[in-house]
Amino acid sequence: MLVAQESSPPAGGAALGQIVIAGLMFFVIFLPLAVFVIRERAGRTTVVGRLADWSAGLSGLPRWAALPMFVAFVSGMAALIGVYWDVPIHMELGRDEGPLANPSHYPIYFGLMGIFASGVLSAALAKGKLPVRTFPIGPHWRAPMGSIQMMATGLVGIAGFPLDDVWHRLFGQDVTEWGPTHVLMIGGGVGVVIGLQLLLVEARQVGARGPVVRLLGPLLAGAWLMGASAFLMEFDLGVPQFPMLAQVVLVGLIGSWTLVYGRLAGGPGGALLVVAVVLVTRAVFAVLPLVNDLHVALLLPYAAEAVVIELVAILLRGRRGYAFAVVAGLAAGVLGMSGEWAFSQWLMPDPWPLSHLDTFVLWGAAASVAGALIGVWQYQRVEAVAARRASDPAPSGAPAVRFRTRHLGGLVGALGAVALCAAVIPPADPPADLVADIQLTDTGQSLPISNPHGGGQPRWVTATVTINRADLVSDPVWLNGFSWQGGDFYSAPLERTAEGTYRTTQPLPVFGQWKTSIRVHYGNRVMAIAPIYAPADPAANAGEITATSGPRPFMSEIKFLQRERKTDTPLVLWTVAYVLVGLVFGGMWVLFAWLYTSAAGGAPSPSRRVRVSSR
Repeated sequence: MLVAQESSPPAGGAALGQIVIAGLMFFVIFLPLAVFVIRERAGRTTVVGRLADWSAGLSGLPRWAALPMFVAFVSGMAALIGVYWDVPIHMELGRDEGPLANPSHYPIYFGLMGIFASGVLSAALAKGKLPVRTFPIGPHWRAPMGSIQMMATGLVGIAGFPLDDVWHRLFGQDVTEWGPTHVLMIGGGVGVVIGLQLLLVEARQVGARGPVVRLLGPLLAGAWLMGASAFLMEFDLGVPQFPMLAQVVLVGLIGSWTLVYGRLAGGPGGALLVVAVVLVTRAVFAVLPLVNDLHVALLLPYAAEAVVIELVAILLRGRRGYAFAVVAGLAAGVLGMSGEWAFSQWLMPDPWPLSHLDTFVLWGAAASVAGALIGVWQYQRVEAVAARRASDPAPSGAPAVRFRTRHLGGLVGALGAVALCAAVIPPADPPADLVADIQLTDTGQSLPISNPHGGGQPRWVTATVTINRADLVSDPVWLNGFSWQGGDFYSAPLERTAEGTYRTTQPLPVFGQWKTSIRVHYGNRVMAIAPIYAPADPAANAGEITATSGPRPFMSEIKFLQRERKTDTPLVLWTVAYVLVGLVFGGMWVLFAWLYTSAAGGAPSPSRRVRVSSR
């Protein structure tokens, strides 16, 4: 059981002492790493260098790939274990006393530092036979392009920590996984897999062979799906703060991307192996939440899409181009999304409504095609890197023709993905005249609380809810009684008793630190809350919402679920901050595309073999 604070924790940035401690933790990791880099590049004997040589002999990979891949795997697993532990803590207990007061932050922090360190290790160990195309770090130091991707994404992830504190000071805390700086941390952390995929094929280019090398292709595709699926955790847990259509689009996008790539890289059964990686790792991520009596994030298993993509690959008999991407994406979007609808009825806290299935299939198919196009583009670049030799002639043909045949499909997929996400992710506010008349009745019934938190005299109520605009909520995506951050989390659909009138199906807590409301999501994007109870929160400058019967206007969800957000910050500051975070996140993906394209077809580097001093 987790023990939580009784008082209102800080709602802004971390205390100076915690910032100092976090900085010291950073230097404890990176000062020894810096010493290693200096010694290694000077040709000195190092323990890490010997370990890299040993792991290279064991795996069949070069020294600059074998050990860094292992470090990145361990670090990525640590970070994701922390993330899957952290989100349920915030769901059930609210915000922290500080970044170091939450035990789940330690594996995240050290994991992100390890991810960045894996890229540094790879670059420092880059001696001997190197790929045709490398990245110049210094006059006599060139590194594989995959190393650069690993360092860049790791740096984005690490930067998310101090930026998160700055964000809290300027705008208040945002208790959501999809907060801008949280997206940087998660995206930077899981993006290392794209660097590992590039590093693997660069290793193949210089002669890496063997069963480990062959197996790593689909396994890394599974790791990419495993990591990218972390963005869906709020849906998996039942507290999404963004429209359900966003879940549909992301499932279609990342599912088809990784499954198509896995099938092409691994051959028959490759897509199924990708799914197996995800299922096994999600079982690992569930251990700490279970031990601490927290909610466990279930998942849509991608199994239907995997089977569909395997069948399409068989029917198209080895076609691996953009035509395969379109057919596989459409099939996975239509048949696979229908399968995920069925899985959602069993696994999801908020199942996909049957009445919305046609809309979900339409958007899911579009996202699946976009993801499949990106997956095929990535696979084609990977194979071009693996097959590249220094003696290859310069590319022939007009640049426009080469772009159309090599990159146009991937660009269409990428732009489509951006457009789809922009269309479905931002929630819409309810109309100003949407009101719920809520009649509360005290009840002797209660629900078990896993981690009692916040004190207060226990009070449980049932609610009868009459919504004045019955036409708007006649076919909702969800309409739930909702309570969180009081030591547990509850969400249950309301039962319809008459036109526009509903009642709760389980008691609601209205005491202590609980925040209780009626949530409604209708149309494609409207998400609203009618608050029932919330305690006073002096640190967030939020007053108490008392649990009494009467009319309650629906408000934007973010005003209630993220009460800690500051309302007096100038709009221009919000705009600048979002633009800067967006540029960093977008730049990470532009770098991904450039590194893959350069490694596959850029001009050869001047020298691919680096002399080292005798040891």
